[in-house]
Amino acid sequence: MKKLLIRFVLRLPFVVITLLTLMIALSAEPAEARLTRIIAGPATFIDLPAFGDTGPYLKIVGTFEGELVPGDPHNAVIADVGLAPRTNGKVLYSSTFYILRPVNLGRGNHKIFYDFGNRGGKRILQWFNDGTASDDPSTAAHFGNGFLMRQGYTVVYSGWAGDVTPAPNIMSVNVPTASNLNGSSITGLVATEAVPGSPTSTTINLPYPAVSTLPTNGVLTVREHQTDPKVPLVGWSYVNDRSITFPGPAQVEWIYEFVYEAKDPKVMGIGHAVTRDFLSFLRHAAEDDFGNPNPLARRPGGKPRVEAIYSWGRSQGGRVERDFLYYGFNEDEKGRIVIDGMMPYATGAGGLMWMNFRFSQPTVSAQQHSRRFSHEPEFPHTFPVLTDPFTGQRDGILRRCLASKTCPKFFNIDGGNEYWNKTSSLNHTDAVGNDLNIDQLAPNVRIYSITSIEHNTVAGERPGDVGCQQLSNPLYNGPIFRALSVALDAWVTLGVEPPPSRVPRVRNGTLVPPEAVNFPSIPATHYAGWPALPAVQFSPLTMNRNVLLDFSVVPPQPLGPEYATLVPQVDDDGNDIAGIRLPFLEAPLGTHTGWAMLPPGHGAPDICGQDGQFIPFANTQAERLAAGDPRLSIEERYPSHNAYVKVVTQSATQLVQRRFLLHEDNQRIVEEATMKGVGLWKPP
Repeated sequence: MKKLLIRFVLRLPFVVITLLTLMIALSAEPAEARLTRIIAGPATFIDLPAFGDTGPYLKIVGTFEGELVPGDPHNAVIADVGLAPRTNGKVLYSSTFYILRPVNLGRGNHKIFYDFGNRGGKRILQWFNDGTASDDPSTAAHFGNGFLMRQGYTVVYSGWAGDVTPAPNIMSVNVPTASNLNGSSITGLVATEAVPGSPTSTTINLPYPAVSTLPTNGVLTVREHQTDPKVPLVGWSYVNDRSITFPGPAQVEWIYEFVYEAKDPKVMGIGHAVTRDFLSFLRHAAEDDFGNPNPLARRPGGKPRVEAIYSWGRSQGGRVERDFLYYGFNEDEKGRIVIDGMMPYATGAGGLMWMNFRFSQPTVSAQQHSRRFSHEPEFPHTFPVLTDPFTGQRDGILRRCLASKTCPKFFNIDGGNEYWNKTSSLNHTDAVGNDLNIDQLAPNVRIYSITSIEHNTVAGERPGDVGCQQLSNPLYNGPIFRALSVALDAWVTLGVEPPPSRVPRVRNGTLVPPEAVNFPSIPATHYAGWPALPAVQFSPLTMNRNVLLDFSVVPPQPLGPEYATLVPQVDDDGNDIAGIRLPFLEAPLGTHTGWAMLPPGHGAPDICGQDGQFIPFANTQAERLAAGDPRLSIEERYPSHNAYVKVVTQSATQLVQRRFLLHEDNQRIVEEATMKGVGLWKPP
């Protein structure tokens, strides 16, 4: 039959053959970016009581490879992808992956929770399971209370940040280096900063290789604050083309900025396509091009059953989620949605991160004290498509997914630190500081602020010295994530509306300019209220790099005007008023702030990175009066330990009713309150 068909075709006129060939070519599926090979190592069996009815899990670790068609509209948005080397017309990449899945997939919930990770690390088990930190979770402590496993989730990690150095159990990705069309190296000015943590920290690693290691290639400056004049530092020298050293001792927490000519930028934006194609493969494919099975396949040769994919990321991992969505990567090559629900945490405002640019630095984060030249809090700041009054540009994080109808359900979650350190107010205000009704402007988005929380707290943390002026803030937000993940799942799978956005607002006075914060005059500190601070340090200009910048200059220079950056107003204790207030903030034993300040001589009064602070109340009225503390003492607030536990219990119950807390966490919190503060109250 085949031979007869060939003879028939060969007898056709040349024109007809040409037309048939063209029709076949046009009907063929277009070349698509995809994962081509997945290589999984031997699975590790993990069985813990915390996994509940889901039963034991498998840990599957390996690598995968993929290819992109540079000219495809889904990939053309990637900066410099057209200058990446090609094999058979395709741009190649490889990445690592790490999967935790039920042994019996039928006992799971058929859903993936993807952790975007942070600088190659794994974080989701810390905040959802109250587990201890590990990049290779294997023990009961690593899996904590087992929440995600009890829910039946498959937990997935993979590499996406091209500047992460490969290491065991660290998620990394190999993306190509861009070059000129003639094969020569691309060069350009690059700025980098170092903020030494000790006097001996006198080496600065460079994000890209230097074109030359001659002393004429680069300028090193130092200053204490971002707004101080940059003082040139002499005597520095190259160690090699990826690092320099300067004469010590280093000024602790001062800003050392090095600008030099670099070469060989990586095509970092490919990391977005890597995530897209990996998750699409896990959801839809039975096997790769070489017959290797999908690790989530229910049986050999069978397709996986994945009913939904959710994602979470903290800090850098949260910012990349917004970036992933903004650039349109939540649509795979066949037009299908990739991630159904996203819940990034601690991102601040801005639709971008420093990833999809030439000479980008994805692991860099703009903060009040450092790295203000990082691409981050630029327009668009929030989700709906709005017009920037300063530039006339019209844009929004949701613009591309609205066009392709691939927008996920989206929870944007921040804490107190992100308002002071990451311009978070611009998530729900316009450029000049007016409230936006996000729930109406972007019905698929909710914005939640967890009140008075710092950036870094984990389960079981206690106040401690972290190098700031005060003790660290112990408020822990893991229970909120658990409750919101349940709400997100109900929204995606059942259409149940989640709790409305909960953030400080301009209209009710809970969101104000920094200089309008009514912080109490607390003794034994290095400040006596906001007016004592130099106003310039907390002005919108210096809160973060939230001004129009000229990126043709390295580092970028402000063009103005400033976007309005607002912060939460506080109560008489100095605790933020609005947002999701945790039970231990409703029944405080001290002042909790999302921000802290650097010590005098080491950057004060700039913000102390991502840390918060805890300033305890006096135990008794007599102690308070003797110290001149305006805040009520513990005995004045709670006549007995039982009275304190009652306030905590009432607060936890209200959060359960509002769907910000699960019943299981209500019980845990009440038990913690019962044990907490023993010895602070006199026997009744």
